[in-house]
Amino acid sequence: MIDDLSVPTSANFHAIRKKLSNKAIDDLFVKLRANHGVTSQNEFKFTREQIDEVRWSAICFKYESAPSFLESTTAIREHLCGFILLIEHQGYVAVLSSRLSLPSSFKTTHFSAVETARVEGAIAKTDAVFQRMTMRNMSISPHAMRSKTVDAPDLANVVGPAGSRRYAPRTYSVIANGMQSTATPSTGRIGVRSARADLQDVINFAKNVIEELRVDNADVSPFIRSFARPMSLAEALESSEPIAMAIDTIKLSDALEDVEEGIKLVRLDDDVAVELSADELTALLERLGRPLNIEGGDRLRTSVDPATGEQCASIRLNKSRIALRSLSSPQFSDVYVEATGAALGEDTGRQTLREYLDRVNSLIVLFEDVRLAYIDGQVFRDETLVDGGESFLRHFSTCPPLVAVTSEKGQFTAAHTAFDGTSSFGAIVDHIAAADPILLCDDLGDEWADFIGVSDGAGETRISFYHAKHGELSLGASTFHVSVSQAVKNLGNMFFPEERIASKLELWGSTYNAPNQATQIDRTIRSNVADLGVALRRARAAPDVRRRAVIVTSSLSRQTLKEELTAIQGGQRPSPSFVQLYWLLQSFFSACTEVGATGAVVCQP
Repeated sequence: MIDDLSVPTSANFHAIRKKLSNKAIDDLFVKLRANHGVTSQNEFKFTREQIDEVRWSAICFKYESAPSFLESTTAIREHLCGFILLIEHQGYVAVLSSRLSLPSSFKTTHFSAVETARVEGAIAKTDAVFQRMTMRNMSISPHAMRSKTVDAPDLANVVGPAGSRRYAPRTYSVIANGMQSTATPSTGRIGVRSARADLQDVINFAKNVIEELRVDNADVSPFIRSFARPMSLAEALESSEPIAMAIDTIKLSDALEDVEEGIKLVRLDDDVAVELSADELTALLERLGRPLNIEGGDRLRTSVDPATGEQCASIRLNKSRIALRSLSSPQFSDVYVEATGAALGEDTGRQTLREYLDRVNSLIVLFEDVRLAYIDGQVFRDETLVDGGESFLRHFSTCPPLVAVTSEKGQFTAAHTAFDGTSSFGAIVDHIAAADPILLCDDLGDEWADFIGVSDGAGETRISFYHAKHGELSLGASTFHVSVSQAVKNLGNMFFPEERIASKLELWGSTYNAPNQATQIDRTIRSNVADLGVALRRARAAPDVRRRAVIVTSSLSRQTLKEELTAIQGGQRPSPSFVQLYWLLQSFFSACTEVGATGAVVCQP
């Protein structure tokens, strides 16, 4: 039956850590059958057969499973056929599978990940044209944009360095020499578009890819080099210390949503597995995503909640990867991961949540060197600090009246006709947005920003969304999370979507009502036009329009920020909160660039 094989030319590639043997393969096949409760004969089974210089092994068998759209306790069973093929060559192995997956213990013992640089060298060649890419934001903030996918005939023409430098490529599709290939460096998955292949053709495919993976220091595309660059963990640890961490909850969410080959989370109630509810999943993901500070100087280090000082996790710094050694919170300790294909409570490969998160490389770790981040089991380095931070500082301007600010919005009475001058709102109206002929207060409710300014003069149309925040002077990220989240969430509204303008015009025609207090403050602070709707539509369609997302904060001093960056360049270790601030704001600036806007911060001198 192997002669009838017809599969896509796509596989997960691994480096071989421990040499495979006939016994190891036979033991693997026995375990696969046991995991699925199979007692019938195989459809086919081959152990380390040889073709030229390549060895291959394969198994195919039928098994029963509860349909994914029914409760696992149902008596209904669907009959499935599982298949797995391993192709060994020159210290690497390609794994192709359908409805079967390698046990984690086997992968840990025998395989290791292919270096990201080698995957790039095999697929992202100098002449490659990138057409589709999914990227992971290198920030650990739960309020930053986590990932994005871009698609174009040639991405190099539409994605500039400013919009890519805070992202690590996760999956990409390229065309080179008339052939389309895809790669997911974190998993070693590589595919080549072609007709479905028989055994000989898929072996040739795997052999050719492995030959490319073996090339040392291959030249890669300038486009891929504009993103965060991979480096070894050993190199990173020689020069810098881990300082903060979080769990990449995207991976967990994606696996939970995969109804065929995904996972489910369960708790054991008197040894009976109970699947977590939707509310429990939401709470667990929110808790997992919180940034933690890393403490200690040994290979085994603790991670604590910066707000409470509670130890929440521990990590171990190994030679080539950072391992998640524990999750201390009671919310995680009794959570287990089971495959969706197995009946509830009957997955013989059940893992603890900690084991699963470690296996799929879900850790995000930041270092005292703010250029470094550990994502998907790989360290990446961003080069935006090569100029001493000047490119970062260009996003910051100062407003001296912010020194006197004592609150975000000020106090309100029924007689108020303007915002207090000692509030962040007052500073925006009286100083920061003073040159905007049109200024609208959009605070509260379905807000796009605290204030929206529009100007049309000197040959340029400008739309500004102002997001206000007040707090004690600090170089930490905590005061910026909500503002960045609001600003990024509303970038699309900077184009004044037509279907939402009517309701907004009605709001802007009213007075401002603070919580529990109506006022006489007009929401249309200023307007130099008779028809505001016409003016906004004209601004939206202007060919020279410049869009700005502006965070206005009294909690930051530009001079203090500059001094901190200078000290870091001189070798001073930054605090975990500053590292998070830096990455959070860089991700904000990049998100603005991606939609054709400019990100800015107005702060104290």
